[in-house]
Amino acid sequence: MKLALLIIIALAGVLIPLLWITGTLTSAAYFIRQKLGAARRDQAIALDPQLGLTMADGGDAIDKKTTK
Repeated sequence: MKLALLIIIALAGVLIPLLWITGTLTSAAYFIRQKLGAARRDQAIALDPQLGLTMADGGDAIDKKTTK
């Protein structure tokens, strides 16, 4: 029983920092791609401060139509 508990603690001690490092690198890569513009073209949802979500989700159009 003691051996199993020690193994679990040792695995958690190795796994938690590994997941932390992986998450940090993934986030850094995502934000670098956004800054360089590689991922910016792939966005499907456009946020507009006055309209909220736009045509990508079936919401309001960004361009306002004029009616006569």
